[in-house]
Amino acid sequence: MKEHYYVALDIGSSSVKVVVGEKFHNGVNVIGTGQTFTDGVSKGMINDFDQAKNAIIDTIKKAKIASGIDIDEVFVKVPVADTRIRFTEDVIRFGGQATEITGEHIEELLENVRQSGFESNEEVVSVYPVSFIVDSLHEVSDPKDMVVEESLAVKAGVVTANRSLLINLVKCVEAAGLTILDVYSDALNYQHILTDAEIELGAVVIDIGMDLTQFAYYERGALKYANSVALGGRDITLDIVDEFNTSYDEADQAKEQYGHAFFDHASDDEKVTLSQSDSDQPLQVTSKDLADVIELVIEDTFMSVFENIAANGINKVQGGFVITGGTANIRGVKELAQDLVAEKVRIHIPNQMGARKPEFSSAISTLSSGIMFDELLDYVTIDNYDDYPEASSDNEENEVQEEQSTNFFTSLFNKRKEENELQVNRDEEAAVEVERQRDEDDYDYPEEENSYDREDDYIADDDYEDYEDDQEESRRSSESKEAKEEGNIGGKMKKILKNLFE
Repeated sequence: MKEHYYVALDIGSSSVKVVVGEKFHNGVNVIGTGQTFTDGVSKGMINDFDQAKNAIIDTIKKAKIASGIDIDEVFVKVPVADTRIRFTEDVIRFGGQATEITGEHIEELLENVRQSGFESNEEVVSVYPVSFIVDSLHEVSDPKDMVVEESLAVKAGVVTANRSLLINLVKCVEAAGLTILDVYSDALNYQHILTDAEIELGAVVIDIGMDLTQFAYYERGALKYANSVALGGRDITLDIVDEFNTSYDEADQAKEQYGHAFFDHASDDEKVTLSQSDSDQPLQVTSKDLADVIELVIEDTFMSVFENIAANGINKVQGGFVITGGTANIRGVKELAQDLVAEKVRIHIPNQMGARKPEFSSAISTLSSGIMFDELLDYVTIDNYDDYPEASSDNEENEVQEEQSTNFFTSLFNKRKEENELQVNRDEEAAVEVERQRDEDDYDYPEEENSYDREDDYIADDDYEDYEDDQEESRRSSESKEAKEEGNIGGKMKKILKNLFE
């Protein structure tokens, strides 16, 4: 990323969000955000190309103003919809030769996993290591700088998504004038909002968005399962419209300002007036009236999630449930979830200044994924294929074209690797220039002997005319001058210091 800034683009169903950040200790420091509401996206898919593109352009402009950073490269997050997760293993062998493990060895392993065969309608979004095994002895999370003699193996997870969804998403981003550095699935991103204890014991992240509720289960430090259900904040608004015969905008505003997800805790004293679609007489409803509708939808959402994870063999969630997303802003969501499950429940709100809203959780987590993989690979990104040869036969060209057509993101990863290499070269050149400039500044240039502001060093033109005729006299004159200089060092130093401070 240019100047080591990271930019995440979150194209959600209710709005497009951009977060600009940088690595800060073990987290992310957010330096600017942007958000634009749009109807161009529904259930994680683009349904109006122009609306979505314009929303991306507007959001990038807002983020540029907020951060002061010129944005042309982004990380894009991919929704969990139509996602599949598989687990596999791969190994590279060293034949008894002691070798220090580097980011390129890890890159090779993950690349081998990425090249595994998948169905034609699927695209590999993310390959993530669950653990590495060094010489069949040590199981570690990051083997860099360790010495291996026989083999380095990886247990990896592979996240795939619908190919058409990804192609349309990428094309829309590129049409907005942006370069995609990498894509990360929300399924992988959510790990960054969990604590170490939660992700080790086993926790479920539930992201309640506008059209989709996405969820992912992590255990023993890694993603195990992810899915989504087609319920979200829009369903709540539509039910309020039907129940109270009002407009969509008024129903949405009432939900956000007066809504409550837990009927038992809602108030009868909070009241809001709603216009009626078929009458001039407005209707006054209480927060408890709204809660009667809202609780039903959110409870159905939670129960759908619980049934789905139970059907996939997840019966114990010792680390608890972490709820985030825009709909988590509704009061009472935590209390309702706590009433349904025995495990711990918390609402996740990012703590970064300027992005302290649950709806920014996904974008900030995308930044964290970008930083995590840059560190794991020593700022070397996965390159799907070897560099193309300068010259090749017709058969070889056909093979390359065929290989390109099988993976939509080939050029994407190549661009990312080339950009990283260029950035490294720029950093090295800048360091050399700084060092050269420092050497020049520190160099002690010798004083010129013929300084015209010192009367005793001045040599008249007549002396040069007589020089060839009287060499001996010139030599004695030079010796006399040197003696004078040695006798007047103190006076010269005073003059130098005076000039410096003047």
